[in-house]
Amino acid sequence: PLHRRCTAALSRVHDMIRGALTYLHLLVGCSIPVRAAAFSSCASNISARATSSLLATSLQGLHPNLVGRAAFGRHSIRRVVHLRGGAAGAKMETGVAPPSDPSGDTIFGKIIRGEIPCDKVYEDEQCLAFRDISPVAPTHMLVIPKTKISQLSLASKELGDSPATKELLGHLMLVAAQLGREHCPDGCRYVINDGKEGCQSVYHLHVHVIGSKQLGWPPGV
Repeated sequence: PLHRRCTAALSRVHDMIRGALTYLHLLVGCSIPVRAAAFSSCASNISARATSSLLATSLQGLHPNLVGRAAFGRHSIRRVVHLRGGAAGAKMETGVAPPSDPSGDTIFGKIIRGEIPCDKVYEDEQCLAFRDISPVAPTHMLVIPKTKISQLSLASKELGDSPATKELLGHLMLVAAQLGREHCPDGCRYVINDGKEGCQSVYHLHVHVIGSKQLGWPPGV
């Protein structure tokens, strides 16, 4: 009976985590598989310490890009798995193919319109900056233009090779630099992913500002 109650409780925890991560999937657009093996194996040992250990083991298999804390309104999920390119068995995040309609809406469009909350750090008429929901460093912010540009390499094609386009792109760089100075006084990295092989996953131009720790080189190939 106690054995069955423990198994049933762990099954409910597994379902709760699956539901929470499904919601996270809707926000960040990535696949988050859930490993149930660790939960079922917990039936052989019902101690709180063993259960906690097995739960942590299962969480480590959820997704390698889940880091830190994701805030959803008043609720949050503590994410305990860190992305480390050199870690044994770590699965590196990969890009996705560009959409057939580059003008289509993305999660960043919803954030700009206020349909999805974000941890905003800067905003003006041309751009918005907020903390990345899956940070790879203590400081990890995204700077995005409010005017939709799917990829940096397509900026001229989508907006025209005009002074206004160049001004917007330059403004993004200046804002990113300002945030870097304010949040990472000892240095940081500015990253723009472009296309599938460039590891772009959201087709709305964004500049990563990453720092507050010693970064390595090469950044990942």
